[in-house]
Amino acid sequence: MVFQHLRHLSRALLFLSCAWTSTSPAWGQEVSPGSIQGRIRAEDGTPSPGVLVLLYRDGSDRVFRGAESDALGYYHLEPLPPGSYLAVVSRLGLGTETREFEVSSNQRLTADFSLRTAPLELEGISVEAERSRERVRFENEAGLTVQELTGSVIKGIPGLVEADPLRAVEVLPGVTTVSDFSSAFNVRGGSADQNLILLDGIPVFNPTHLGGFFSVFNADMIQRAELRSGGFPARFGGRVSSVLDIETDAGSGEFGGDAGVSLLATRLALEGSLPEGASEWAGLRRGRWRVSGRRSYFDQLLRGVMDFPYHLTDLQGFFEGWTEGGDRISVSAYSGRDVLDLTTLDPDDFPLRIDWDWGNTLIGGRWTRPREDGGWWEIRSGFSRFNSGLRFPDFDDTDIRTAIDQKTLEGDFEIRPSPYLSIGAGVGIRRLSFSNLFESGGTEFGAGDGKGSELFSYLQTDWTPSSSWIMEIGARVDRWIPSGGSGIWEISPRISVKRFLSATQWAVKASAGRYTQYLHSIRDEELPLGLDVWILTGDQVPHVVSDQIQVGFEGYPGEGWFLSAEAFHRGFEGVVTTNLADNPNEDGDDFLPGNGVSWGGDLFLRYTGEEISGWLSLSFLQADRTFPDFLSGLDPAPDLTYPPIFDRRVDADLVLQKELGGGLQAGLRWNFGSGLPYTRPLGSYRYLSQRIIPGSGLQWDSDGEGSGGQGGYGVVLSQRNGARYPARHRLDVSLRWSLDRGWGRLVPYLSVLNVYNRKNVLFYFFEYDQNPPVRTGISMFPFLPTLGLEVSF
Repeated sequence: MVFQHLRHLSRALLFLSCAWTSTSPAWGQEVSPGSIQGRIRAEDGTPSPGVLVLLYRDGSDRVFRGAESDALGYYHLEPLPPGSYLAVVSRLGLGTETREFEVSSNQRLTADFSLRTAPLELEGISVEAERSRERVRFENEAGLTVQELTGSVIKGIPGLVEADPLRAVEVLPGVTTVSDFSSAFNVRGGSADQNLILLDGIPVFNPTHLGGFFSVFNADMIQRAELRSGGFPARFGGRVSSVLDIETDAGSGEFGGDAGVSLLATRLALEGSLPEGASEWAGLRRGRWRVSGRRSYFDQLLRGVMDFPYHLTDLQGFFEGWTEGGDRISVSAYSGRDVLDLTTLDPDDFPLRIDWDWGNTLIGGRWTRPREDGGWWEIRSGFSRFNSGLRFPDFDDTDIRTAIDQKTLEGDFEIRPSPYLSIGAGVGIRRLSFSNLFESGGTEFGAGDGKGSELFSYLQTDWTPSSSWIMEIGARVDRWIPSGGSGIWEISPRISVKRFLSATQWAVKASAGRYTQYLHSIRDEELPLGLDVWILTGDQVPHVVSDQIQVGFEGYPGEGWFLSAEAFHRGFEGVVTTNLADNPNEDGDDFLPGNGVSWGGDLFLRYTGEEISGWLSLSFLQADRTFPDFLSGLDPAPDLTYPPIFDRRVDADLVLQKELGGGLQAGLRWNFGSGLPYTRPLGSYRYLSQRIIPGSGLQWDSDGEGSGGQGGYGVVLSQRNGARYPARHRLDVSLRWSLDRGWGRLVPYLSVLNVYNRKNVLFYFFEYDQNPPVRTGISMFPFLPTLGLEVSF
C-alpha cells in the first residue's frame, strides 16, 4: 500500500511543480548560491547548542535566513544568493555577537563564533527566539509534522496539581485523550501503545504514575518536549503512531537548584559542574550534571492521623561532558516506583489486603564525535525496564506480575558533502523480553513470556535541489527474530517534500511512508486507569505495519503568526485485542489479530507576541478497527468493524499565556471534544430455567427464584460502540507569580480546572433491575483548584 501512496504523492508533486515552475527556477537557471557554516562555542571552548543565527541581507531589518546550532554547536545557512549579509548570533544566558559577510557565487564560508556568558534581559528576547526557532524548522524540515513545547511553556499551561509534559501534549493538534483520569494519549487514530516515548533517546514503556494519573517526568528537568506526529524520518523505528522526544536540561554548569511543593509531591533538582581536577582526570574540557528527586508525601504527612497506603518516588540524573576535541559524552538515568500497600490498614476497616508496586528503570549513554563538514558520528547504548507485581498476603498461592525490558546498541552517522545535501545512516540491535503471569490456587489463568531481537539499518538523505524545494528520502530495513517462530523482514521506504511559495512565507508539503512495530500493549484503553501489559510479536501475535500519507501547507499570515493545515490517512495492519471467547484448553487463541484505518485533518494557528502568546488547534478524526466477532457464535467468525474508544471526531484546544506585569503570568486552556463511542444497552430480559414440579410437569422460571434468589438478567446490546457520550468541554485557568530575590526566585502558582464545573461523562451505568430502568453516570474532574510553590536558587 505504501507504494500506492508514493505513486499518488509523485503525481501530486508533478502537479505542484507544473503549477509553480515560474516561481521556482532550478540552480542551473539562476546564479549559483553560496552558504555559511561553522560552530558556536562558549567562552570555555565547549559547543553551545540551541544558539540562533539570524541572517539579514543588504541592510534589511527582516530576517532572510535563520539556523539553530545543533547539539555539537554546528550551524549552516543556505542557500544564500551572492551579496552582503549581517549575522546576529545570540542565546538566552549568552552574549550577542554580530558579523558582516560578503558571499560570492558558489562560495562555502566557514565562520565560528565564541559567545561570552552574559545573561540577557528576558523581555523581547525570548519572544524573538521562539519565533526564530519556529522559522528555522519551517525553512529546514520537509514533510515532518513536529510541535515543540519548552519547559517554560509546559509550566504555563494550566494543569492538574503540577506541570506535566504528558498532560501538556494533549493541547497539540492530532492528539486526543480518553478521560481526565489518564495522561495516556492517542495520535491520529493510533492506540496509546503505538507512541514511542523517549527520555534522552531511551524508551519509557509506562510513563505514568498512579495508573495513568500523572507522568513520570519532572518538569524542572526538561529542556523541551517534541512531538513528531507524522512524517518522521527513517532513523525512528519501533512505533507507528508518533514519537515524543523529551530532552533533559543539562543546566548552565553553575551550582544551583529548583524545588517545588504541590498537592501531589515535593521535588528537588540540583545542578553543577565537575571540579576542574576531576574533569582533567577524565580527559574532559568540561563536565556538568543535574540530579532530581520527587516523592509524594501524604503517607508521611498523615502519619499518626490515618494510614495513607500510597506513595510514588522518582529519581533522575543526567551528565554531559565535552572532550578537548569537541566530542560529547552524555549519560541519562531514571528510576521510579509506585507503591500501594493496603496491608498496613486495619483489616476490620478495609478487608482487601494487597501489596502492589510498579515502576520504570532506565539508563543510557551516548558518545558523539563531530565531523569537519558539520556531520557527526554517534554510538548509543541503553537499558529500559518496566515491571509490576501484585501480591495478596492472605493468599500466598496468588501471583500476578508483568514485566518488559529492552537492551539497545546503536550507531549512526551523518555526512554533508555539500551545503545542499546531507546523508545519514545507522545500524542497531534491540533485545526485548517480556513475562506475564496470573496464577492462583495452582491454576494459571493467564501466562506468557518470550524474547525477540530487532536488527535494523536505515539510510536517510536530506536534499535541497533548488531554493524552493526540500526533499527527505530514506528507507529502513528491519529484521525481527522472535524466540519462538520464524523471523520477519520489513522494508520501510519514506519520503517527504516541501515546496516553498511566496518568498518562503508559505509552503506546501507532503510525506508518505511505512512504519512497523513488534510489540503490543493489551491494556483495555476503555478503562480510565490501568497499567500496560506488553507482549511481543511471534507465531501467535502479528506485527503492526502502518502505511501513512499526509499533505498540508504552512506559513506566516502576519507578524508573529504561524498557520499550518494537514490532512492524513493511515492504515494499521496487525493490531491485536484480547479474545474474550478463547478456549482455555487451546493454545494460540488468547489474542485476535485485526486491522484499522484512520483519516482526518489538523489545523494549527499560533501567535507569539511580547505580552500574549498562544495557539488554537482543531482536529478531525475518523478511526475504525476490524476484528473477528467472537460473540457471533458463527464459525468462522465474521469481521466486525467499529470505532475504537479514542475515536473523537472533533477536538479543539485554545491555549493562551499572558504577561500581566509585576511578574504575573496568566494561563488559559479551553478544550472541546465531541463524544466518544460506547456500546448502548437496548433492554434487558430475565434468564429462564427449566424446573420439573411433581404433578405439574415442566415449568420455566427465572433463575434464582426457585431458591429464593432475585433472578438473573440478560442485556441486549446495540451495535458495538454505536452510540456516543455527550460532548465534553472544560475551561482551565492558572496564575503564576515570579518573585525575584537576591538568592533566587519564588513562584507561587494557582491552577483551577473545570472553572464552570461542567459534568463531563466518563461512564454510564444502566440498572435494569429497577422499574423503570435507571441510567446513572460518573463524571470526570469537577471544579478543582490546586496550588503550589516553586523555588529556584
